[in-house]
Amino acid sequence: MSELRKDYYVQDKFVLIPNNIDHTNKKPEIIYNKEQSGPVANAQICPYCPGSTGNCNNLVLSFVVKEGILQRLYDTTDEENENWSIRVFECTNPIVTSHSNQQYSDRPFYREPACGYDLIIVPTPKHNIALSELSIDQWTNLLLVLQDRVRWLYSQRGVTYVAIYASRGTNGVSKIKHPHFHITTFSSIPPIIEKEAKTFHQSMNESGSCPACNMIESEMNGPRQLFSTNSFITLVPWAPTYNYEFWICPRKHSTFFSKVSQKEINDLALVICSSLRGMDKILGKTDFSMAFHISPEKKNSRQLHWHLEVYPLITSWSGLERGFGIYVNIPNPEDSAKILGEASRKELANLIGVH
Repeated sequence: MSELRKDYYVQDKFVLIPNNIDHTNKKPEIIYNKEQSGPVANAQICPYCPGSTGNCNNLVLSFVVKEGILQRLYDTTDEENENWSIRVFECTNPIVTSHSNQQYSDRPFYREPACGYDLIIVPTPKHNIALSELSIDQWTNLLLVLQDRVRWLYSQRGVTYVAIYASRGTNGVSKIKHPHFHITTFSSIPPIIEKEAKTFHQSMNESGSCPACNMIESEMNGPRQLFSTNSFITLVPWAPTYNYEFWICPRKHSTFFSKVSQKEINDLALVICSSLRGMDKILGKTDFSMAFHISPEKKNSRQLHWHLEVYPLITSWSGLERGFGIYVNIPNPEDSAKILGEASRKELANLIGVH
């Protein structure tokens, strides 16, 4: 089964070892012809496309949009199942597993079973479409389903943290070509979230202020802001790790993504849609990854101001980044924000019909 190892040299470094994946019997990769809308002859059919239900016995949930409202499909006709809007699957090769064989070991070779849930959220039946090309309504529905799964997963035994993330392209390590999101749960809090939560906790105890709220106040209308709406600000952080990295943050203090209102979800969908399309205008359809940094809802002392981070993968890291953790960022954050901001604001104007 999968296991989580803790490095005994660098104590806060964790490595996930998905031992349940059989590398000796790999399935053939999905091959798509750019000239066609479907798979080429003799290629494996994408299991997430319409018409492949028989190949997907790991289907968990299916949703359809009726009269503009997202509805869950229960006992439905074949026609309704073929006209689905969003589907949720259990991952066929999960990096965490639902059952434990209780394989633990202590120092120096610390390890524990990597138990949890590994879900794939497919936001559209269309195979040859990018996440940045989803409509505002599709993003709204996707965010609502992500919210729904986060609520359900945090109610499950053994779930301490719910990680929401997505990637596009081979550098983003996305082996699934169909647009999708991942949700993976863990029995412990991931190191980066733990560090953010400790900073939040320390700041709240010492000054009574949220460090993210302080950052947002400092960045509002500043040189690193891309644009802002009533509920969200999009910005390049002061010291980004990736070239053209940007964050989407709630303007008001908010700790739980699962409690975001419908109005805020609608606004977030518009912001994501605008900023991803702006990124594509500047960088082309480059590889990227994105991750939601949300609070672990079962740990009141580990709260943080939730936000979304987007990492364009346009350059490879050298030994400086990998070996020493010193990140070279070109162009500088202010120029990145100016370039991305101009493109994103144009996309925002197009989406809301302002010319």
